[in-house]
Amino acid sequence: MNIKKIISTVAVASMLVGCSTSTDSGSTELSEGDTVYIGYIGPLTGSTSSYGIPVANSVELAIADYNASEDAKYVFELIQEDSAGDETQAVNAYNSLVADGVVGIIGPVLTAESLAVANASADDLTPIISSSASGDSVTLATDGTTRTNFFRTCANDSQGGSYIASKVGDGTIEATSVAILTNSDSDYSIGCTDAFVEQAEADGVEIVYSESYPSTTTDFSTYIDSILASGADAVFIPDYYETIALMVNQFSNRGYDGIFLGTDGWDGVLDIEGVDTSLFNGSYYTNTFDARVDAIVAYEADYLATYGSSTNMFGTMAYDATMILIAAVEATGTTDAATICEALAATDYDGITGNFQFDDSHNPTKDLVIKTITDGAYSYLD
Repeated sequence: MNIKKIISTVAVASMLVGCSTSTDSGSTELSEGDTVYIGYIGPLTGSTSSYGIPVANSVELAIADYNASEDAKYVFELIQEDSAGDETQAVNAYNSLVADGVVGIIGPVLTAESLAVANASADDLTPIISSSASGDSVTLATDGTTRTNFFRTCANDSQGGSYIASKVGDGTIEATSVAILTNSDSDYSIGCTDAFVEQAEADGVEIVYSESYPSTTTDFSTYIDSILASGADAVFIPDYYETIALMVNQFSNRGYDGIFLGTDGWDGVLDIEGVDTSLFNGSYYTNTFDARVDAIVAYEADYLATYGSSTNMFGTMAYDATMILIAAVEATGTTDAATICEALAATDYDGITGNFQFDDSHNPTKDLVIKTITDGAYSYLD
């Protein structure tokens, strides 16, 4: 299924030409009041739509907030394309959005589809900001150089895995021996594990067990029994929250009472309908921001009032990603991709999740936080 929201290609093109000045390169020098189009790529249907829908909604919310502001210079509109979490559909969505003349894209949502789209964008270099694609290679070309057009507002896998390991290494999280379970079909899970192991070994953290499971696994009893036999007092599981909820419940049923460690894929685990939140007490995972600040509280309330459901971490980061793209377009006053990418690389933007600047690999330079779960509710290690 391919969902497209807003209006036709012809209408988009005619609106831009009618209000502004086209250049020889095909870009448009914008005039105040022009309508400018932003694209979204991510799963709106399928098993991963629970990640994509909050991102799409948050892009829409950010655009609405900008358009309603007194200082709005242009009118931004959103064109949504559903990837269904599939790489081929994501590339088709990208080509469609480029044909529609979008000035930039928020997304894709998943690492695999982001890699496919990043490769597809190598020629036209449409500006792209993902709020959730954490794979280290997403912002890097095959030769290791940074892709000029791809940025992200989330932490990359190396940062998340290393950071949680460092908190074990420095004693902030009191664990002496760690087991690791890795999703063998997930670039995200593998990347986080690799970074965790590297940092743990550097800090002298003992890893007593490490095993991988296929993404189709529903019975983890064999792995859990091996971990119990290993004597590990903590287990690191870098995966997404639906799998985590299933796995932690099985750990509890088999008598495990140790610490759980994770990365940002854990965020949202307490929001799963019917989950016993007490099972996650004593868990620690990385997050990109502290949700207790007033700006995020206000955003979450607005999101709930608008969509009747809760957002998630990826949605929150997408709100800032959208505002960063809008700021770059405002600063340059053009639809020229190369010019906008140069502005993005020089970003210094105060968003709802904090200040954003990008490093040489187009990752945000923000510090991470450790989120924990106490009495069945989210908390933070301050």
